[in-house]
Amino acid sequence: MNFNRQDVLNMLNNRVVTVTFTKVNGEERVMNCTLLSEYLPGGTGPTLLQESAGDNVSVWDVEANGWRSFRVSSIKAIK
Repeated sequence: MNFNRQDVLNMLNNRVVTVTFTKVNGEERVMNCTLLSEYLPGGTGPTLLQESAGDNVSVWDVEANGWRSFRVSSIKAIK
């Protein structure tokens, strides 16, 4: 299934989502993440440069309490 980058960003900006994706090393990963300001440290999101990094999306992992990223093209499912 192909996911549109802008649709993914819209979901992340509106709620916590569960993203299943394939890591670069081939492992499957499931991550609960968001870009909602109430979850972000200092209430700020990634810089415009990070958000504009082609296929990569920087997100806040709500379980690990840290910034993580994934490739939109590697998404298998998103809820």
